[in-house]
Amino acid sequence: HDVLPSSDPRSRIASANLAATCGRCHPGAGRTFAMGRVHVAVATAAVPVLFWTRWIYLLLIVGTIGFMAAHNGAHYIRAIGGSLAVAQGRAQAHAQGLGRWFERMTLAERIQHGVLALSFFTLVYTGFALKFPESGLFAWFARLEGGYRLRAGIHRGAAVAMVGISVVHLVHLLTPRGRRLIADLMPRPRDAADLVRHTRWLFGLGGAPARFERFGYIEKAEYWALIWGTVVMTITGLALWFENSAMRVLPKWVLDLATLIHYYEAWLAFLAIVVWHLYTNIVNPEVYPMNWTWLTGRISEAQMRHEHAAEYERLMREAPPAGEPDATASERPEGE
Repeated sequence: HDVLPSSDPRSRIASANLAATCGRCHPGAGRTFAMGRVHVAVATAAVPVLFWTRWIYLLLIVGTIGFMAAHNGAHYIRAIGGSLAVAQGRAQAHAQGLGRWFERMTLAERIQHGVLALSFFTLVYTGFALKFPESGLFAWFARLEGGYRLRAGIHRGAAVAMVGISVVHLVHLLTPRGRRLIADLMPRPRDAADLVRHTRWLFGLGGAPARFERFGYIEKAEYWALIWGTVVMTITGLALWFENSAMRVLPKWVLDLATLIHYYEAWLAFLAIVVWHLYTNIVNPEVYPMNWTWLTGRISEAQMRHEHAAEYERLMREAPPAGEPDATASERPEGE
């Protein structure tokens, strides 16, 4: 019955006593425990860092995902219209006359992509299972073991896999092929021009569709968003995984901030993958039921001309003159 207000120096939750009280569950707790609200992170104006971080993420999610949805919705309408024109004999399908094939992803790159995809969706599912344990989509997971140790183990295992494959990718970027990849993925002024031009065309505001090189603004945005998201989720995830060690040197509000960022960054990444990446490579009528490049590593000449017109034209200009042996797809740099 020794329940006392925190303002009472005899209270177990008085600032001077928090280290000892919290240390019962968090070994090594120090004075930093007194620098934030205990156990409950309320993102209100009373905690401005959490409050504004939450609002920034909400605006970022609504703005980014909203644009993606509008962009892909307009593309879907355009693609359906093109398909109807082909069915009515008013246009020729771009998939006719496949011709040559071009290598776009090597086996090593496809393995990197596969491990990344598997670890990502595992992290999403097991992460949301912690946040929404009573949802029908996740409740069975908690009942499976009567707790959350299994969920935590799978989540952390997937995190290690994602960080590990990211390190492998960094090593890959040091190779000649990797250096070419990163050079082609670098944002350029042309990407902004392509975005404006292509969006105008998608929404029927005039002009013609953009003619993309090896990577257009969609692929570049996805890649750099992946890099940013992986760094943010790794830093915040480590802080939450080793929270006792983190709180020995960090104020409690920093852990609250890490929790908030980890949660909203997960939503942003998940929605971006579903609305942007899965649409482009699965729902998109031009590739449905799937763009098989992630499994085969190859792209057809017809698809190359349609999706990467500028790159295709460059490759044709660089092709050996007639009578000289042409390089096979596997002998060319990635994407050629």
